[in-house]
Amino acid sequence: MFGLNARRLFLILILIAVLFAGAQYAPPFVYAFQFKDFIHQEVKYASARRKSTEDVKHELLDKAREFKIPLTDRDIHIVPRGPSFRLDLDFGWTIDLRVYQHQLKFHASENGESFER
Repeated sequence: MFGLNARRLFLILILIAVLFAGAQYAPPFVYAFQFKDFIHQEVKYASARRKSTEDVKHELLDKAREFKIPLTDRDIHIVPRGPSFRLDLDFGWTIDLRVYQHQLKFHASENGESFER
């Protein structure tokens, strides 16, 4: 078939499978990295931008929708600590490889100062 022996055909099929898996895994990792950077910036500068913890939570949910990250209001935990707060965020992302589904789990945690109105 097309001048290919069984060994070369097998290697081409393995290469296609690896490329398919890479195309499925790469976007969640890239989006999670960008989202964690956004979280860091939002929490760090929340006080300077005069945002309350609820404003920060709404900004994070909007950005998660933009990145197609499956995040809900219950996944964002904000603990006030006097004039500051701690944000903990856990979310998962399901990778569908047609024959196997893998659940990726991501975690982000940041401390910041709050501006409560």
